[in-house]
Amino acid sequence: MNLVDLVEELEDLIETSSQIPLTNKVMVDREEFLEVVNEIKLKIPSEVSEAQRIYQDKDDIINGAHDEADKIIAAARAHSEKIIDEDELVRQANERANEIMQQAKEESTQIREGARDYADELLENTQVNLSEIIKMLNENRQELRG
Repeated sequence: MNLVDLVEELEDLIETSSQIPLTNKVMVDREEFLEVVNEIKLKIPSEVSEAQRIYQDKDDIINGAHDEADKIIAAARAHSEKIIDEDELVRQANERANEIMQQAKEESTQIREGARDYADELLENTQVNLSEIIKMLNENRQELRG
Protein backbone atom coordinates (compact mmCIF):
# COMPACT_ATOMS: atom_id res chain seq x y z
CA MET A 1 0.00 0.00 0.00
CA ASN A 2 1.26 3.48 -0.81
CA LEU A 3 1.05 6.61 1.34
CA VAL A 4 -2.10 7.97 -0.32
CA ASP A 5 -3.88 4.63 0.19
CA LEU A 6 -2.97 4.62 3.87
CA VAL A 7 -4.32 8.15 4.32
CA GLU A 8 -7.55 7.12 2.59
CA GLU A 9 -7.76 4.10 4.91
CA LEU A 10 -7.55 6.47 7.89
CA GLU A 11 -10.33 8.59 6.39
CA ASP A 12 -12.47 5.49 5.90
CA LEU A 13 -11.77 4.39 9.47
CA ILE A 14 -12.97 7.73 10.82
CA GLU A 15 -15.99 7.90 8.51
CA THR A 16 -17.14 4.36 9.33
CA SER A 17 -16.61 4.63 13.07
CA SER A 18 -19.51 5.05 15.47
CA GLN A 19 -20.48 8.61 16.28
CA ILE A 20 -20.97 9.71 19.87
CA PRO A 21 -24.53 10.99 20.14
CA LEU A 22 -25.05 14.76 20.31
CA THR A 23 -21.37 15.48 19.45
CA ASN A 24 -19.25 15.61 16.38
CA LYS A 25 -16.91 12.98 17.83
CA VAL A 26 -16.39 9.38 16.77
CA MET A 27 -15.11 6.27 18.49
CA VAL A 28 -12.15 4.75 16.65
CA ASP A 29 -10.52 1.41 17.23
CA ARG A 30 -7.24 2.49 18.76
CA GLU A 31 -5.15 -0.49 17.59
CA GLU A 32 -6.42 -0.27 14.03
CA PHE A 33 -5.79 3.50 13.94
CA LEU A 34 -2.24 3.19 15.37
CA GLU A 35 -1.46 0.37 12.96
CA VAL A 36 -2.33 2.59 9.97
CA VAL A 37 -0.32 5.50 11.46
CA ASN A 38 2.72 3.25 11.92
CA GLU A 39 2.44 2.08 8.31
CA ILE A 40 2.28 5.73 7.21
CA LYS A 41 5.44 6.48 9.17
CA LEU A 42 7.22 3.61 7.43
CA LYS A 43 6.03 4.80 4.02
CA ILE A 44 7.17 8.40 4.39
CA PRO A 45 9.91 8.75 1.77
CA SER A 46 13.37 9.89 2.67
CA GLU A 47 12.75 13.00 0.57
CA VAL A 48 10.19 14.19 3.09
CA SER A 49 12.70 13.71 5.89
CA GLU A 50 15.30 15.54 3.81
CA ALA A 51 12.83 18.33 3.10
CA GLN A 52 12.16 18.66 6.83
CA ARG A 53 15.89 18.85 7.51
CA ILE A 54 16.29 21.53 4.81
CA TYR A 55 13.31 23.42 6.21
CA GLN A 56 14.91 23.33 9.66
CA ASP A 57 18.25 24.47 8.16
CA LYS A 58 16.66 27.14 5.94
CA ASP A 59 17.80 30.00 8.19
CA ASP A 60 21.40 28.80 7.99
CA ILE A 61 21.12 28.40 4.21
CA ILE A 62 19.54 31.87 3.81
CA ASN A 63 22.14 33.48 6.10
CA GLY A 64 24.92 31.79 4.14
CA ALA A 65 23.45 33.10 0.90
CA HIS A 66 23.17 36.61 2.38
CA ASP A 67 26.80 36.44 3.55
CA GLU A 68 27.92 35.34 0.09
CA ALA A 69 25.87 38.13 -1.51
CA ASP A 70 27.41 40.68 0.90
CA LYS A 71 30.90 39.47 -0.06
CA ILE A 72 30.10 39.79 -3.76
CA ILE A 73 28.67 43.29 -3.25
CA ALA A 74 31.71 44.36 -1.21
CA ALA A 75 34.06 43.06 -3.90
CA ALA A 76 32.08 44.86 -6.60
CA ARG A 77 32.18 48.11 -4.61
CA ALA A 78 35.93 47.79 -4.06
CA HIS A 79 36.44 47.12 -7.76
CA SER A 80 34.30 50.10 -8.78
CA GLU A 81 36.14 52.37 -6.32
CA LYS A 82 39.46 51.19 -7.77
CA ILE A 83 38.25 51.96 -11.30
CA ILE A 84 37.01 55.38 -10.18
CA ASP A 85 40.39 56.08 -8.53
CA GLU A 86 42.22 54.97 -11.67
CA ASP A 87 39.99 57.18 -13.79
CA GLU A 88 40.72 60.13 -11.50
CA LEU A 89 44.47 59.47 -11.79
CA VAL A 90 44.20 59.31 -15.57
CA ARG A 91 42.21 62.56 -15.61
CA GLN A 92 44.80 64.27 -13.40
CA ALA A 93 47.65 62.92 -15.54
CA ASN A 94 45.94 64.23 -18.68
CA GLU A 95 45.46 67.64 -17.09
CA ARG A 96 49.13 67.73 -16.08
CA ALA A 97 50.21 66.61 -19.56
CA ASN A 98 48.11 69.38 -21.10
CA GLU A 99 49.67 71.94 -18.75
CA ILE A 100 53.18 70.73 -19.67
CA MET A 101 52.36 70.85 -23.40
CA GLN A 102 51.00 74.41 -23.08
CA GLN A 103 54.07 75.47 -21.13
CA ALA A 104 56.35 73.86 -23.74
CA LYS A 105 54.52 75.67 -26.56
CA GLU A 106 54.88 79.01 -24.77
CA GLU A 107 58.58 78.41 -24.11
CA SER A 108 59.08 77.30 -27.72
CA THR A 109 57.44 80.51 -28.98
CA GLN A 110 59.60 82.61 -26.67
CA ILE A 111 62.77 80.81 -27.77
CA ARG A 112 61.88 81.24 -31.48
CA GLU A 113 61.12 84.92 -31.02
CA GLY A 114 64.35 85.38 -29.02
CA ALA A 115 66.40 83.53 -31.67
CA ARG A 116 64.83 85.61 -34.46
CA ASP A 117 65.53 88.85 -32.58
CA TYR A 118 69.11 87.75 -31.87
CA ALA A 119 69.68 86.78 -35.52
CA ASP A 120 68.18 90.11 -36.66
CA GLU A 121 70.48 91.98 -34.27
CA LEU A 122 73.51 90.07 -35.53
CA LEU A 123 72.59 90.77 -39.14
CA GLU A 124 72.02 94.43 -38.32
CA ASN A 125 75.45 94.69 -36.62
CA THR A 126 77.07 92.89 -39.54
CA GLN A 127 75.32 95.23 -41.98
CA VAL A 128 76.50 98.28 -40.02
CA ASN A 129 80.06 96.92 -39.91
CA LEU A 130 79.97 96.08 -43.61
CA SER A 131 78.63 99.55 -44.38
CA GLU A 132 81.51 101.07 -42.46
CA ILE A 133 84.00 98.77 -44.21
CA ILE A 134 82.51 99.66 -47.63
CA LYS A 135 82.67 103.33 -46.74
CA MET A 136 86.28 102.95 -45.66
CA LEU A 137 87.07 100.99 -48.87
CA ASN A 138 85.50 103.72 -50.97
CA GLU A 139 87.52 106.34 -49.12
CA ASN A 140 90.70 104.32 -49.63
CA ARG A 141 89.97 103.96 -53.32
CA GLN A 142 89.36 107.68 -53.61
CA GLU A 143 92.70 108.36 -52.01
CA LEU A 144 94.40 106.01 -54.44
CA ARG A 145 92.86 107.76 -57.45
CA GLY A 146 93.45 111.06 -56.29
